[in-house]
Amino acid sequence: MKEKPQAPAYGFGARTTKILSTMAGRSKSPQTAANRAMSNTVSNTVNQSDMQLHHAKLMECTNIDTVGVELAHADASLPRAFTVMGPHGEPIPDSHWGRGRAESDFGAKTIRVWARGRKTKKSEGAKQRLLYIEGSPAYHYQGHNVVSSNDLTMLTHEMVKAVHETHPLNLHRDLRLLLARGRYAEVTRLDVAVLVRVPDGMSKAALVNAVALANVMAGGNMSLYANEATYGDPSSQMQAWKLYDKFLELLRTGKFELPDSAAKEALTDLCNRTLRLEFVYRKKFFQNHAFFKGRPAYPAHLTPDLIAWMVMESLNRLHLKGRVHRRYGMDELMSIPLPYRSTFAHWQNRLEVRQFLESDAEFKKHQRYLRGRLGINIEDEPPSVIVEPVELYDILHPRNFVPAPDVVKTNPTVFHQACMKAAVRHQMDKMGRNSVGVGMAPIPVQFVDDDERV
Repeated sequence: MKEKPQAPAYGFGARTTKILSTMAGRSKSPQTAANRAMSNTVSNTVNQSDMQLHHAKLMECTNIDTVGVELAHADASLPRAFTVMGPHGEPIPDSHWGRGRAESDFGAKTIRVWARGRKTKKSEGAKQRLLYIEGSPAYHYQGHNVVSSNDLTMLTHEMVKAVHETHPLNLHRDLRLLLARGRYAEVTRLDVAVLVRVPDGMSKAALVNAVALANVMAGGNMSLYANEATYGDPSSQMQAWKLYDKFLELLRTGKFELPDSAAKEALTDLCNRTLRLEFVYRKKFFQNHAFFKGRPAYPAHLTPDLIAWMVMESLNRLHLKGRVHRRYGMDELMSIPLPYRSTFAHWQNRLEVRQFLESDAEFKKHQRYLRGRLGINIEDEPPSVIVEPVELYDILHPRNFVPAPDVVKTNPTVFHQACMKAAVRHQMDKMGRNSVGVGMAPIPVQFVDDDERV
């Protein structure tokens, strides 16, 4: 009887397949066309140690942007309220709904909130009131969303807190404690981004277009804004992805007005040399995924560890059977010794090489060296780009992902963090309790010192 493939550690990435095998290294034996084709059902052959290394790298590099949650048994005083009227002009009970936005200290309104009733089954009794909140807590507190924390419990708590400061919430104290522990607020949307380093000598536009072409050739559902952004499965109600130039977006929208500092310079440099790969997960994704088994997904479930497995699965779904060409970059040029380096650079830039050399003998000498070392003939017409194909797999690979710089993560004005132990303690103090319990087994809360930096 054939053995079933072993699931990777932590249980989430059991279907993380072809991309992981590629991460571990390709076989040198010839591959058939069927083996070369992308498949989401190929058994996992990557060894556990390599998988853990890539998983750890992803945990460092994931950034949470947009978050959407659904709060049951909650209501809020919203500025724009609506009520369904009956045939005789009377308001229908429990039919009102409203909407509003949370405003940040610098005037941003990226978090929106709306409240309405939900139809329930006959067995569930009365109509249930729900509060929906969606937005980017990172942008709300930081003024940018280039990088952010991957602690979903903290970000969800801070997002609800931001709404409460603008539109006071009617939320029971017990639910506030559950919110601080990540056990309340069902996740309906989660945008996870990683920053991809663009190889030296390759343009961002070429990489965006190459990924789009690979998905077109594979029959994927996608859209392309040439040289700027490509979107995969943009209308999907389960999960989608996009690859785009964040720096170009910031220049176009003018949404990067941070005070001058070392952190701003680091963020600008980060945007300049990376593309942003973003995965969007919606409520139906969590409902249909085998890990959740149809149960609601709460922030406490979606730990940084689990989110990294989700990204690894999503990378496997991308169609990356393609190549992109690039010019020789600065690193490659510097590896060529002088005086041949200048000759090669002139040839690559489509200049007449002979004009820069003193004699035909010197020209022949340079020609022999570059032909022997690089396999090119400087008498030939140079291509528009030096034909050095790079596999898309090698570019959109965890080792090529870039984490947030330390100078950014240690600056609270551009990288928001909060201590959830302190938030739990605050809610428990309000309730007059000193421990939380699971069933009949109380678990003491690990308090933090008042002078601990959060």
